[in-house]
Amino acid sequence: MKAIRGFLGVSTVVIYVMTALAITSDGVNWPAVAVRDILALNWRSQFNTDFLIYLILVASWISWREGFTPKGHAFGFLSVVMGGMFSFPYLLYATYAASGDLKRVLLGAHWDSARETSRG
Repeated sequence: MKAIRGFLGVSTVVIYVMTALAITSDGVNWPAVAVRDILALNWRSQFNTDFLIYLILVASWISWREGFTPKGHAFGFLSVVMGGMFSFPYLLYATYAASGDLKRVLLGAHWDSARETSRG
């Protein structure tokens, strides 16, 4: 768990630094840049489309993990809009909230019902 937490911590710092550099060079209008890149129909389009699908998958898991509550939907939305800037700290926090138990990290709000089902 220490390795995962370390990776998430470093990843959070890296993505925030990269975001600051991107804002410095291209401004804050990232949707225009992303859409333009996708519409170019080249390798950057392929990468951005792949990444967008990945973000939607992660958002779906986060919303499910939070029990499809309003908070879960908000977190899912933030994970799509902010990417790793939201998801990395969210996962880092989740590892501490779950006391390092990976099953609890993955299941979130579903942890108690899964535990009861496994007891029979």
